[in-house]
Amino acid sequence: MEYAYVLEAIRIRRLIWIAPLLLVVVLSGCKSDLGFINARWIEGVSLTPVATSDQKQADRPLHSESLTLKDSVLIKTLAEAMNKSKKFSDDLDWGPEFEMKLVYGDGYSEDYYIALGDQLGHEGMFTTAENSSQGYTIPVKNSDQLRKFIYGTIDTENIEQADPVETSVEVTGPVTLSHNELSPVTGRAGFLNLQLLEGTYSEDWTTPSPLAGRNWSGRFRLVVTDEHGKTLSSYPLNDQFAQTFNDFFQLQFEDYNGDGDPDFTIGQYGTSNGYFYKLFTLRRNNVIEELPIKPENQLFISSPERYSIKLDKVDEHSFKRSYYDNAAGKQVEDTFQWVGSAFQRLDK
Repeated sequence: MEYAYVLEAIRIRRLIWIAPLLLVVVLSGCKSDLGFINARWIEGVSLTPVATSDQKQADRPLHSESLTLKDSVLIKTLAEAMNKSKKFSDDLDWGPEFEMKLVYGDGYSEDYYIALGDQLGHEGMFTTAENSSQGYTIPVKNSDQLRKFIYGTIDTENIEQADPVETSVEVTGPVTLSHNELSPVTGRAGFLNLQLLEGTYSEDWTTPSPLAGRNWSGRFRLVVTDEHGKTLSSYPLNDQFAQTFNDFFQLQFEDYNGDGDPDFTIGQYGTSNGYFYKLFTLRRNNVIEELPIKPENQLFISSPERYSIKLDKVDEHSFKRSYYDNAAGKQVEDTFQWVGSAFQRLDK
């Protein structure tokens, strides 16, 4: 009984200590919306205990050291918990236990504050670092699953999973996700295709999201063929960025630098606010090349389109792009012009 009393006293002191810090966090929040969290894109999760210089040793969280977690089951469990969360409409009155960072494969990261506690049967809560005044509650079942990872032994047997179903799908050749006739574009017979050469196919119809449904991941290429299917040239896409597509699509062609060759974009999911796009061109000899973009070498664009979009031309040698800037809390527009051998973003 005395030991239980001491533990309860420790928890009370921790909440008292965290309250002033929470006030600072809440008052510093800015506007941001919570997008879909896709576990497939997350490479790791870091948890840093919230602490102050006057915190006593006995009052420190159960994990006093920062944790870096890369377990795939944990990442999937965390993503599901966040996607099933609900906005908390009342004033926040809680204490964040961890600063949480989700690190994606392309180096992009998102910051949050999260509190679960070590007692089963209670909802967890988190906020984004950008808008720490808006709380999101995590359902009890999902919160309990996360507690088993963070505060106890990982017990994947007790995490609800769908019954495994044995599947075997034989593929006898490349999978073409984008099939584009070139005669309307170049005046020459042939096709430009985007193909999956090696990888995996999966389906997820349980959670509405930008990447739900069918998913093709792996090693892709662009290939130019004649009207009989003979390969004229090919270009490995995975040298550009990690590839996942969840739908068939058409390439959108336009000449953006005025050289007479058709250019086209290929995009990948970035955040709930937009996609990252690379820009390519098809030369008269059927060779595919990437068109450099400075300074980032890619374009982040907010658009209802996804894997290929037609850019908004300003004139024969330039185009503009638009995206939502979370830091500024507004839509931003800028212009890129062809200078020498690359598109250069113009100073405002």
